Amino acid sequence: MGSNTEKVIRFSEVPVFVVKKELKDTDFKDVVYATDFSEESIPAFKNMLKTLDVFNAKKHILYVNLPNENFKTSPEMDAIAHEFLMKAEGNTDRLINVNFVCERSIEKGILNFSNAVGADLITTATHGRTGLSHIFSGSISEDLSNHAALPIMTFKI
Repeated sequence: MGSNTEKVIRFSEVPVFVVKKELKDTDFKDVVYATDFSEESIPAFKNMLKTLDVFNAKKHILYVNLPNENFKTSPEMDAIAHEFLMKAEGNTDRLINVNFVCERSIEKGILNFSNAVGADLITTATHGRTGLSHIFSGSISEDLSNHAALPIMTFKI
């Protein structure tokens, strides 16, 4: 745990599965995929779908809306989710699985939502930032790996 896990998440080109405590079951039924709906995260989204397809889990697609200059109205959030799914899959069939929460931090939003839906796995995309960009931007995936009780799976953008 800690800095070694963070380094693996940051530098790995393959999905990273972080488990903090012994898993009694790997039959994941509810998976939360946290995303910013950016175009650059589409390959990570597709990779998550392909990787987790074997579990037949419900995939909750989550966007955390923050109260700052990037705050989005409900119609704006609906529009970016629609556009993201159209670019990623060519349809909006998963729109029913898209959820928006408002929170003061992305990490809190992901953790609170995951607890509320009874998720048993949290997945995110990670940029794998290093150097100054990592210092200034941080990493939500790394923060989650340190603070979440649930298993975390990260997918490199």
